[in-house]
Amino acid sequence: MLEEEAIVIKAEDEYIWVEARSSSSCSNCSAKQGCGTASLQKWYSRKPNQLRIVNTKGFSVGDKVIIGIPEQAVVKGSFMIYMLPLLALIAGAIAGSAFGNWLYPGFSEVFSIVTGFAAFLLCFRWLRGYTFKYARRADYQPIALRLSY
Repeated sequence: MLEEEAIVIKAEDEYIWVEARSSSSCSNCSAKQGCGTASLQKWYSRKPNQLRIVNTKGFSVGDKVIIGIPEQAVVKGSFMIYMLPLLALIAGAIAGSAFGNWLYPGFSEVFSIVTGFAAFLLCFRWLRGYTFKYARRADYQPIALRLSY
């Protein structure tokens, strides 16, 4: 379970709204003085994340809570967002090259580029529907675990 500290900002009947500030590892790094990423982070201010979570433990406004999400959800989501489009791009480019070489031998690069880009875009289109399908599943939702002290 990946955990983060958050503050309850709003309490409803069965839900609470929590706000978690994104923490960065740059603030703990010894090389932050000479690092370009740390410099860019100063200019790129992130808004706090607000999440709606089921209130199973009776938390109220102002409570500091520990929220968690299963590692499986993070790993699977990361794979789907980062690796699947890349694999679709490569597979589409290989298929386009083979098809282009068979259809028009001199234009296999053009087919490779077009089919690779098309597979990449189709993968994102499919991922959009996939995320809507799994967005409400309980095993992919963050949960309030306990109070933070």
